[in-house]
Amino acid sequence: MNPIAVRAENLHKSYLLGATAVGALRGVDLTIQRGEFVALMGPSGCGKTTLLNLIGAIDVPSRGSLRVDDVPLEQLSEDQLSDLRRDKIGVVFQFYNLLPTLSARENVELPMQFRRTPRRQQQERALGLLERVGLKDRADHKPAELSGGEQQRVSIARALANEPTLVLLDEPTGDLDTVTGKEIMALLRDLNAREKVTMVVATHDPVVAEASSRIIRLRDGKVEDNSLNSQPG
Repeated sequence: MNPIAVRAENLHKSYLLGATAVGALRGVDLTIQRGEFVALMGPSGCGKTTLLNLIGAIDVPSRGSLRVDDVPLEQLSEDQLSDLRRDKIGVVFQFYNLLPTLSARENVELPMQFRRTPRRQQQERALGLLERVGLKDRADHKPAELSGGEQQRVSIARALANEPTLVLLDEPTGDLDTVTGKEIMALLRDLNAREKVTMVVATHDPVVAEASSRIIRLRDGKVEDNSLNSQPG
């Protein structure tokens, strides 16, 4: 059995709306093994993005236990959480979040700068990652000069820059047409298989679910179903 990448036990998250506490997660239990490609699915408001933010150490639980790479997040300081996000976790957003004044290569280099990776090594790895996602010839182009699918490929390369063990994706095909969305998912499946990076994606898109190895369905802040995908493709 592979090592555990994520383990949540009785995970709760509530937000205050005025004087009222609203439960976004209500006792989530789940385990994700290293190297899995897991889709989080469910209707809007079911808790997908909240769960993704907790796993990514962007937000903290109201109650319960959460371990990433066997590290209990509730025991970490703010500085330690920041280091974990930098070194262990890559994030891919629906709307790419690329810096418009930087080239594709410079956007991919950015996470390595925070890690103080030597400059030459930054450039070599960025170009290598852009080649892996099929964009080496677009390395000097800025986001405005790239299509939506190309920008998402740059975002994926950036997420892999610091060699994370876990990549989180929030609606990665939500802003793409069907054909481009399928191309992005094929790329992610290939990277997952070759890099052995754990991928967890929050999505409404059935194409994403079809590409995953396991589907966790959420409803009203709870796990409704957790099943292997018999024919990921």
